[in-house]
Amino acid sequence: MNEWKSSGGRITLFPPAQFSSSPHQPAALEIYKQIWGQDPDNFQKSVNPLMPTVASGRRGSLSASCLVHPTRTDFTLTPPGPRQGPHGTYPLIEDTRLLHSELLRIMDAIDQGILVVPVLRAALSVAFLAPKASFAEANKMLTAVIPDPYGIRLTDEEDFIFQINRPYQSRKVQGVKMNSLMKWSVDRLQILSISLPIGGTATNAQASASTTSQTEQFIAASVHFDINNVPTNALLQQPSALLREALTDVELMQQAIGLKIEGFENAELSH
Repeated sequence: MNEWKSSGGRITLFPPAQFSSSPHQPAALEIYKQIWGQDPDNFQKSVNPLMPTVASGRRGSLSASCLVHPTRTDFTLTPPGPRQGPHGTYPLIEDTRLLHSELLRIMDAIDQGILVVPVLRAALSVAFLAPKASFAEANKMLTAVIPDPYGIRLTDEEDFIFQINRPYQSRKVQGVKMNSLMKWSVDRLQILSISLPIGGTATNAQASASTTSQTEQFIAASVHFDINNVPTNALLQQPSALLREALTDVELMQQAIGLKIEGFENAELSH
């Protein structure tokens, strides 16, 4: 059984500044419905046009959300919630095949023109975690997937972070340069649980006294991929082509370092 699971994936599209406040851009509600073919579980809209609209809902064992802000549009896939799994475990996406297919679903929707404003920059971010009982165990887990040429050796150190960028010219879109960032880290993660009284006619003071909170801390080895294009003065004619290229690169890189994530294998055959 693979100990590496995903903490989430995100696709972000950035419009040029002159289009950042376009009144024609649909709200997150309409975009969510176009992608997933159903109403979201939650929708938030502010009367302030400079504030984002947010739509979110369940997609099988995932939570999916769309955030539309004047300066960016985010599509985020995360675990369903901190208490969907057994107590004492950190919430992660167990079904990484579903994560992969939902990322492709979003890219397909971008192909179909769900955004009416042009795109200057496209970014794909995917993170994988392996919770461990101690820093020493997390360090051992992490160094096993850091290529030997980097010469990283860890024992019981804490709060380790190592990041590199290996830029390259896009193979899919001529004239576009891509940033390809990989970050290895050992993270301290916390979940804060708050218990509130339900029902009754207690005063504010009584309710405050009966409110309890509990914090759980976790240690995890983490590998984070972040691939995005370097913006130029030219608009992207094929943002989804860059995103598919980025996803293929994540597939290839995770295989190369030995993560072996289900659903992210066979990169050359899946696109």
